[in-house]
Amino acid sequence: MRAAPRHGAGDAEGSIIERSTGKPAGDIVAWPFPKIDPADPRAAAKIVWNYFYTLYYGGNGHYRADLLWISRHGLDRSISVDAFFKHYDGQHPRFREANGRKDLLSQTFAEVLSPADVQGILSLTWRYRDPHARDSVWTYVPSLRRTRQVSPSNRSDGFLGSDLSQDDGPYFDGKVQDFEWKLLGEQDLLVLFDRPSFDQPALLSRLPEGGWRMVIPGGARVGFQLPDWKGSPWCPVQEILVRRPHWIVEAVPKDRYYLYGKIVFRFDKDIYLGSYASKYDWKGMLLNSYVAVRTNVIRVGPGEFWGWAGGAVALGVNWKLDRASTAGIVAGTDVPADSRIPLSTDVFSLQRLHSDGK
Repeated sequence: MRAAPRHGAGDAEGSIIERSTGKPAGDIVAWPFPKIDPADPRAAAKIVWNYFYTLYYGGNGHYRADLLWISRHGLDRSISVDAFFKHYDGQHPRFREANGRKDLLSQTFAEVLSPADVQGILSLTWRYRDPHARDSVWTYVPSLRRTRQVSPSNRSDGFLGSDLSQDDGPYFDGKVQDFEWKLLGEQDLLVLFDRPSFDQPALLSRLPEGGWRMVIPGGARVGFQLPDWKGSPWCPVQEILVRRPHWIVEAVPKDRYYLYGKIVFRFDKDIYLGSYASKYDWKGMLLNSYVAVRTNVIRVGPGEFWGWAGGAVALGVNWKLDRASTAGIVAGTDVPADSRIPLSTDVFSLQRLHSDGK
């Protein structure tokens, strides 16, 4: 992924500033800060922005995932979720949407498909470029039969009682300017990577309307799904360990109503994707850990590289309650696991939230 070196230091609020004008930057392709100086007091925020633009470069997405609640006894509960993501920056000019909104950075829409007691719960988030504008978050709950706007700090809460939150996303999905950032150092880590993406042919297909679909094979993904498993029921079983260099970054939320008082992130120094996160309460006690999905990246065309996850899951561990939750893309050939796809803004409209919620 080519770097975009024209962007200067972020401002005091953590925003990206155009070096030549001193104004907020737009139409960024790839990493806005390709060179990180550990002595820079704003290095941590720059690392996080590089992480986000790594995600944005992959384009819009549509994924169907299963969330599992796992205790020491095995599976307690599962739900199926359909999610759409739209990014308004970070796209290669070839994929950039004409007349895209300049006030938005991203939008997310999620629908709970099953089981019946939570079916039809909807969530919509708009993230603004304006550093002073908090996320707009709406939810529809069928039992209440109405749409209501909720505080963006609610995105840190466990989704429907799980140990995964909306601010987890693929690793971290909070708004950069809502946190104070600090670079703690550098460290080599043994990171969980999706094993099938290394030793099996990638099951990727190009979609007729543009973009790529991952096909996820079936099989056990965590310990309790194996009959003779003796370890933790939520332990991933489709991963291998790979040593990778990382930046260690601390985030402290500005909103005191945020569930966590501090989060420590680990970002890969070469590609800026996240690996492990540690979440602490406001008194400094470790509450949760989060493990993101990491995969091998392969060449799928001239100048085009893509990742494929054959069996890995995202994992959130609740240390205090001794339980965990996982999120994994649903297996099957006709299941949406799509990236760099065209998505209408109608998918993320309040009108859709109202109509789908009826």
